Amino acid sequence: MFDAHAHIGEYRNDAIICTSDVSEYADAEKYPLHSYGILSQDESAIRIIENLLEKDRSAFIGEFGLDARCFCSIGLIRTLLELAKTYSRPFTLHVVRRHNEMLRLLKEIRPGKPFIVHAFTSSAEIADEYEKLGGLISLGKRSLRTKDFSRLIRKGFLIESDMPCGPDADKALEEVYNAIASSMRISTERLEEMTDERRTVFTP
Repeated sequence: MFDAHAHIGEYRNDAIICTSDVSEYADAEKYPLHSYGILSQDESAIRIIENLLEKDRSAFIGEFGLDARCFCSIGLIRTLLELAKTYSRPFTLHVVRRHNEMLRLLKEIRPGKPFIVHAFTSSAEIADEYEKLGGLISLGKRSLRTKDFSRLIRKGFLIESDMPCGPDADKALEEVYNAIASSMRISTERLEEMTDERRTVFTP
């Protein structure tokens, strides 16, 4: 089962490993699918991420984004989106209750590469807007409880644990796959096949 958003833990080669702090970057490099991200207003991280992107041609950017708790400024988000465009890299967004602001930035900058909006719990209409811009939503445990869940699973999506790789993450990921497959009235194996087809744009 492919994990569209995981964190550093046990080694896994079929998960996108996301980071949110400079201290995690060295460990992230050990995973085939890895990202350099920031969830704070640490301006110094921008130059570090850019240097890593220049050397590490397989790296994504992420996670980064806008949260009701104001993790990052609009200016920092704009800079990271511009890096994604300049270096032609996929990226992972963290957005909580600030989707309209993020959509405005995406429409302004047009990064051009596919991206993931992780732990998606917003509306089907917002998911449509991201899809028009080249994004895919990623569903996790919290997504199962969103009021638009039955509409979201009729769209393109990926599935995530949002946990450090290891047995607990594997169990959580399996629970989400099984719950979504049951709601779609298909087998878990068929859902895995569908996910594998969608995730190809994020894998080398």
